[in-house]
Parts: sequence; C-alpha cells; structure tokens
Amino acid sequence: MKIGSIYLAAGSSKRMGEAKLSMELASGITVGSRALLELRHSGVRPIIVVVRPEDPLLWLYDRRERHGALPKYRIAPCRDAHAGVSRSIKRGVQALMAEDADAALIALADQPFVSASLLRRLISVYRDDPAADFVACRYGEVVGPPVIFNKSLFPMLCALQGDSGAWQLLQSPEYRGKEVRHAAEWAFLDVDTMEQLEKAKRIWSRLQLKAK
Repeated sequence: MKIGSIYLAAGSSKRMGEAKLSMELASGITVGSRALLELRHSGVRPIIVVVRPEDPLLWLYDRRERHGALPKYRIAPCRDAHAGVSRSIKRGVQALMAEDADAALIALADQPFVSASLLRRLISVYRDDPAADFVACRYGEVVGPPVIFNKSLFPMLCALQGDSGAWQLLQSPEYRGKEVRHAAEWAFLDVDTMEQLEKAKRIWSRLQLKAK
C-alpha cells in the first residue's frame, strides 16, 4: 500500500498580512518547516509540496535540517491558488495520482505542532482498515486535518470548489471515516494571525524546555 502526502503551503496569508510560513518560532525555525519535517519523519513518500509559483521556498529550511532539504520534496506550483484551498488540494491530488498512490495524507503548512507520532497513528489506523474512505484527527469537537483520504475519494477532492477545503467530505454521510483522537488541542494550532504566532512561539519555547 502506497500512502503519499500533500503538504498544502499555497495560502495567501491574508489574515497575517505577510508571508507567514517564513516567520520564525525561534531563530532559524520557520512556521512552514516544522510539520513538513515531521511529515518526512513519518515515513510517507512521496511528499508533494503545493506552493504558489512565486514562492522563493526559503521557509523550507530548518536550521537543524539544512543539508539537502529541498531535493527531498516534490514541489507542485499551483497557479490558481488564489481561487481557494480547493485548487491547492486538486493540484496536489493530481500530482499524487501520477505517482499511483493508494491514499493521500493531507497536511497543512500552518500547523507547526503536528508530530510524526500523530501522523504514524493516522497511517496505522488507515492500514488496519484500508477500505475506509478517510482517517481524520479529532481534537475536542473538531474533526479535521491532518487527514488520510482513500484514492476512491480523489475525484471528489478534485471536484471541490472555493475555500472550504475537504470539510464537506468529512461531514458527508456518504463516506465512512475513522477518527484518531488527540487530547492536546494546541497540537493543531493554525498560525493565521500575529496573536496565534505569538502563542505558537510560547508553545515552542515550552516544548524546548521540556526536551532538555
């Protein structure tokens, strides 16, 4: 079974007011690099990174992972990313279909605290039941990304419209999904505003202190 990944990194950063993926949680540690590094450590291949064509990709570099970071990912520019996240999803799915993947693990570039261990839990649940339409995360009352989608849903993912993402598929009674519960809601923090960035910096600092 081949599970590939789509890393959605083509957002406009409208709420932040400037490119958020290049912002730092600490010196040399960018917002956009963190979940991508964890995705790499989870073992999924290939990793399709969907970006805007004009993105210089400087955020891909983590101070501790500078050696050969770029060649490990497959960059998929999305020329119509401005039309909503649905276009980025379509671009990523199309790239993954060319790799003959059986499923797609979709992750967001602005969720810096998603861990490889959580991603491996998703993968394990999916491998135990590969007929499931999807395996999603649940934190509190929220069901959302990262999510693994069976290739049977690839046509539906490509048909999504606007900026609502794959939420409608997760909520549809037509599809049978599974959930992986996670108690730490901070692990799914989206960094969309300066306030959320400051919160992310505090979380990062606490995590580094615990790791010592």
